[in-house]
Amino acid sequence: MSRIVFGTDGWRGIIADDFTFDNVKAVAQALADYFTSQDKAQQSLIIGYDTRFLSDRFAGTVAEVAASNSIRVFLATKPTATPIVSFTVKNKKAGGGVVITASHNSSIYNGVKFKLEHGGPAPTEITKQIEGFLRRTQPKYDENKIQKNIEKIDFEIEYIKHIKKLVNLQQIIDARFRIVFDAMHGAGNQVIERLLSREGCQVTTIRGQPDPTFSGVKPEPIVQNLQPLMTEVVKQGADIGLATDGDADRVGAVTTQGEFVTPHEVFALLLTHLYRNRGWRGGVVKTASVCNIVSQVAEKFKLPVYETAVGFKNVCEIMLKEDILIGGEESSGYGFKNHVPERDGILAGLFILEMIAIEKKSLDQLLTELRMEFGEPHYDRIDLSYEKSNRMDLIPRLQQRPPREIGGLRVEKINTYMGVEVINGIKFNLADGRSWLLIRASETEPIIRIYSESISNEKVQQLLKQGLKLLQL
Repeated sequence: MSRIVFGTDGWRGIIADDFTFDNVKAVAQALADYFTSQDKAQQSLIIGYDTRFLSDRFAGTVAEVAASNSIRVFLATKPTATPIVSFTVKNKKAGGGVVITASHNSSIYNGVKFKLEHGGPAPTEITKQIEGFLRRTQPKYDENKIQKNIEKIDFEIEYIKHIKKLVNLQQIIDARFRIVFDAMHGAGNQVIERLLSREGCQVTTIRGQPDPTFSGVKPEPIVQNLQPLMTEVVKQGADIGLATDGDADRVGAVTTQGEFVTPHEVFALLLTHLYRNRGWRGGVVKTASVCNIVSQVAEKFKLPVYETAVGFKNVCEIMLKEDILIGGEESSGYGFKNHVPERDGILAGLFILEMIAIEKKSLDQLLTELRMEFGEPHYDRIDLSYEKSNRMDLIPRLQQRPPREIGGLRVEKINTYMGVEVINGIKFNLADGRSWLLIRASETEPIIRIYSESISNEKVQQLLKQGLKLLQL
């Protein structure tokens, strides 16, 4: 019997290996028991799903178990973006929400994300409580309660009403942009097209049809996966290209020249837009893997900056405690004030469009201006496949014997980051004030990630190689 552990954003597993109907039922019963223990049984549970293999069936299974435990369930009628489910949880004042998705992971994975009543991801202490209920109770099945307690609805309708209050869609429409939107075969399918194209913008959606295999590409909006978008933008002479990942909580952006905009620069541009054009105020939360350019922009505007461990649940915790304008991470996920404390790739994309409409400048121009003021970030990461069982032991071992210098630079400061059970990340800030090396063991995939920023691409690659040596891999 496989062990079920919630990582940085829920539980994920390989379909038909550990992600099975029996295990999903066990997780659903644990969630129902947690609901009951917290007196949430009278509140509703929102359930959505993405375009992965059998996601609709898995979602239906969770709904049946919850309903059999006398929990009222609102179940999505179609594949639905995670941020839409998150908004629905908050909007309906539900007790929580579930999304069947493995987000940006490859097609062999599926997973369960659990959202709290505020719409954001559950912190470690909550997921630990849920894990504590696993397999204490046999999953319930009661046909009468299932018929009574499950209602299927389209979550998108209320979400779009809310988005229209946050974004000046008319200004975007009046700009008459030519937009290429890449849904990467995921749950963001045609949402932007439905919002804008019938009103005047010309929106072309590529990879819009649901495909459980994602055409053999991980549905992650990073440069190596977005060649079709970059090609189509240039081919059409479009003003911009936008992409969302498998469950549409992340965004990627491409300029009219077909250049991929790094997530760090997207973060900095979104922060600038919200401060300068929208007049919003508040702090900035960034994960440890985000480049210094975001802190530089925040300092220019005299906004407080909070740095936290990788994983949006850590960003969410600070968004709930402090007055936060924007929170984001290196993996293209951004959350915003006046919304839900959760990543939203659709809203982020619309804010980018609103920015270029208000500024009356192309994304290329805005990117050039940003780089002229703050410099171009030099950054890279290595995703290292690591199937051995000692993956979560590597960072604690490194913490015990940290290096004094890396790549010829003195280690000025060391930050460590706690995972679900052990320290899973360590960041070495180097003496030049501009360079750092972060090493992290993923809790959701058999991967070690090594990240670095420095003064040049050559120096970044040198530091990444040093990271590999530190791990003795």
